[in-house]
Amino acid sequence: MYLGILYNIFICTVIGVTGLICFFQIQKLRKERKADYSNGLDYFILSVGIMWFLIGIRNIFNWIGRVDLNVFVFQWFSGPLVYVHLLPAFYFFGWDFFKDIKKRFLFNIFFTAIVLSAVFTFFKYGFVVGEVTYWGSNHKPNEITNNIFVYGIFVPALLFILVNLGRHLKTWKKERTTIQRQLLGFTIGFLIYALAGIIDALGIVKDWVMLLSRIGIMFAVLFFYLSATFDIVD
Repeated sequence: MYLGILYNIFICTVIGVTGLICFFQIQKLRKERKADYSNGLDYFILSVGIMWFLIGIRNIFNWIGRVDLNVFVFQWFSGPLVYVHLLPAFYFFGWDFFKDIKKRFLFNIFFTAIVLSAVFTFFKYGFVVGEVTYWGSNHKPNEITNNIFVYGIFVPALLFILVNLGRHLKTWKKERTTIQRQLLGFTIGFLIYALAGIIDALGIVKDWVMLLSRIGIMFAVLFFYLSATFDIVD
């Protein structure tokens, strides 16, 4: 079997383990001291870890020649998680944007419905099974699900990230408090994740550069952790 799949398995597994370790470390810190930011960030990191760990597993099945099991994991686990794993991020955005609980609740309900509609159409209309190549297999969701993801999930998320970047840069320059440093760091982490994720999802880069984009995803997770735990010196 292709050697590139082993490289892919390694990177995906490292991302998964990194996400899980960072989640449990941040949860430990929450117990030791009060965290002033939404735990939506914590569960986003957890879901990132689970999703990429499962992607690593399905590539293991490619390596051993069990493409049927690869497709099974994608269909029932890692495929739906592509949409579900972003839901905690929207809960974090809702907390960050809206201090009014009712507005935050409506925001969360709206994007929960969007994410669930993507999952529903994924199961209902299926996906195109990708061929096994040197680096693995890239399955494609149906057009309806893909459009929901791009226009209902990714584009709004990117807009929230960019608006937040401006907001928190401005606030941090004035206040320079610990929470503002954390929020600015989280926003940068989300931006890195979004850019690396869309490059990876669209297949813009190939071969070794694909692995670099996935390393970018791992770096985003580490950036979340450092922003939550590391005190930046003024």
